[in-house]
Parts: sequence; C-alpha cells; structure tokens
Amino acid sequence: MSEVLHLIFEARKSSVRLPHLLMRSQTPKVGAMARQKKTPHPFDQHLGGAIKATRTRRKMTQQDLSDAADIPLSNLQRREDGTNETSVGELERIAVALRVASRELVDMALTDYSDAGTVEDGLRKLVTSVSEPTSTVADHDNVTYIGRAHPGVRDAANTDEPAPPKD
Repeated sequence: MSEVLHLIFEARKSSVRLPHLLMRSQTPKVGAMARQKKTPHPFDQHLGGAIKATRTRRKMTQQDLSDAADIPLSNLQRREDGTNETSVGELERIAVALRVASRELVDMALTDYSDAGTVEDGLRKLVTSVSEPTSTVADHDNVTYIGRAHPGVRDAANTDEPAPPKD
C-alpha cells in the first residue's frame, strides 16, 4: 500500500486537496454564478488530528507551527479542526516544520480512519469512500447490434428525402 500512497502524492502536487483524490463533494450555493462550497471529507478530521497530536508531542503552539510552515494561523486551525481540506503542499510544509515524514502523518490519519486500525484498511476505506459507484445497465437499456445496415435499408428507415442514387 505504501507504493499507492507514494504514487498518489507524486501524481498530485500542491494544489490537490486530500482526500479528494478521485472526486470532490460539493454543495452548490444559490445563484447561477455562485461559488460552490467544498464539503470536507471525514478523513480531513483524522488528518487534522494527526497534525495536532504531532504538534502537541513536539510542544509547539499553533502559532509556532504556522510560522514554521508558512501557513496562516487561521488556515492551520481549520486544517487541525478538519473543517478545511489540507493540500499535499501544505502537508509537506507542516511535516517539515514538525520534523516528521508527511507519510507518517498520513499513516496516523489512515489508522485512525480505518475500522480495523490498520493503514491498509484506512486507505481501502478512503479510496472506496471517494470512488464513484460502478454504473449498471438495466435490461431495457440494452440494444442488440444486428449488423451493418445496407444503404437501401438505411434509406428506407430514414424519413428524410432519400439521397439521389450514385452513378
């Protein structure tokens, strides 16, 4: 599973939000041109908790971490509370400031997020939660392909004027 996390991190640099790896849940506001509000994923609370726990173990205040990671204090507070998503770039800066690998923070969050208490289960649960369900095709939606229609048959089925015969 560690290879999966590494690939996710490499493929999605600083502007990508965690855990919105595959899709984003958004609630539209009233108005045609209104900006859509992003709804944080439950995983964001676990990631924020991992950041907060590590910061507390390092005996750092939120202001200390905010300054060291070059993230505004209000943004850091929202990340720790899980009310806002954390970008990969922010996570990397926070990890450097905390002197810990970003992977360790993610592993802590995945372990807390999982039902079985393992990183692998947490990752599986996260991917499942952001994946779109597979679409199903009802029997009445199926169309049987008979084969190629010959020009005469195709023209007979057409309600428009038939095309003039080719010489």
